[in-house]
Amino acid sequence: MFLPVLATRQTTDQITTVNLADNTGTPMHLASGFLYGIPDAPEQISDSFYENMGFNYGRGSGAQLAAPARGWIFGLTEFKNRFESAVSNYDTARRYNAKFILLLNDLWGADGTQPTGSVFPGDDGDWDNYDSFIVNVIAGINSNSMFTDLAVDIWNEPDAGTLFWNGNQEQWLTMWSRGYEAFRASLGTTVQLFGPTLAGAPETTNTWWTTFLAQIASDDTVPDAYVWHLEGSTADVNDDLQTNVPILDSMLSSHGLATKPIVIDEYGVFAEQCPGGSAWWISRLERYNVPGLRGNWLSGTELHDFFASLLWKSDPTDATATGYWTNGDYQVYQYYNQMMTGHRVATTGSIDRLMDSYATVGTDKVRILVGGRQVIGTWQVTVSSLSSVGLPTSGTLDITTFQFSFTGSHTGNVGAPTNLGVVGHAYTGNSVSFPIFQTDTTTTWAFEFAVA
Repeated sequence: MFLPVLATRQTTDQITTVNLADNTGTPMHLASGFLYGIPDAPEQISDSFYENMGFNYGRGSGAQLAAPARGWIFGLTEFKNRFESAVSNYDTARRYNAKFILLLNDLWGADGTQPTGSVFPGDDGDWDNYDSFIVNVIAGINSNSMFTDLAVDIWNEPDAGTLFWNGNQEQWLTMWSRGYEAFRASLGTTVQLFGPTLAGAPETTNTWWTTFLAQIASDDTVPDAYVWHLEGSTADVNDDLQTNVPILDSMLSSHGLATKPIVIDEYGVFAEQCPGGSAWWISRLERYNVPGLRGNWLSGTELHDFFASLLWKSDPTDATATGYWTNGDYQVYQYYNQMMTGHRVATTGSIDRLMDSYATVGTDKVRILVGGRQVIGTWQVTVSSLSSVGLPTSGTLDITTFQFSFTGSHTGNVGAPTNLGVVGHAYTGNSVSFPIFQTDTTTTWAFEFAVA
């Protein structure tokens, strides 16, 4: 909870800062995408659920659908039926002006449920099957006019053991270049190509990354965005853009490659999909100007529903049932979309990397969303340059606190955040500080005060 007396238990490593004088641009709500989570039946989930949270990025291609829609390796009809799911999800995304990513591994049928011994692209040196697959994918894109804001993940997480890939790195790299060149030859740059889409973040010791960068530099198959996933341990410094971005920049430079946009098209483990965890990821993605899509930890028909665990309904086993409600995590995204307008300002996360903040300056108020990474303890927010929003350099600042609870966890029915009231904070030196008392690992907070 939030109290008016500054606690002394936090250290200098536990302070997140906001600089109101540093305008970092217009809010684009970069964290408001998710993997799958969209029913194939159009309008099954009503417009308001998409619009209120600012949905702007989707990703899917029929993973885990049963026969007769299991993908390419089960025959052309099963491929076409699975592709229909991708088209439906793409059309839904475009309805809300959202971008969309196709996953070729799922269209192939390598979605983690494929039977042992399934064929993969290039097995035994045979590429004819893969070439035919790519021809059919391109034909599907053309026949369905999927040209606006579409990207293709040429393969998903080949480094994740045998879950989605059963070949070696050389086979994967050959597949990458072969697919890349076929898409470029047929579609030019109309459709973006994403890669390497690895489960592991860029590291100089990760051979999936080093061999990939060497190959794209040598054969000029450079993706339009560098993509990986951040779904590791909250204690792992490599599961963090703060670590990843400078490492990638250095690796690109060493291979003579230019920087490109970054997309994290899966972020957050299931335990982090709560108000505190989501606010932490929002803060990180916004700071580095990186679009991000929530990971999806559901399976079967539930994978194609519930906005990647932001919604629930009374009968989750009924794939076509409606009657949805929002959980506490959804309320964070709704606040982020609807209330955090105006312009963004610079923030820093705590040195211990466990607390972060995202802040905007609107025409009426400063709004600060904070989020902890599965932590309990005391942290601090320090807001500087108050005079830049017309406030005096010293005095008392009235701050309203809103609490985002996770009552009922992922299946809970939770409404708007709780207004905890106003507390006056005395300050000097053109900055104000106040504590965050984090008493559980899921709750989070937003703070608001008026501009002059």
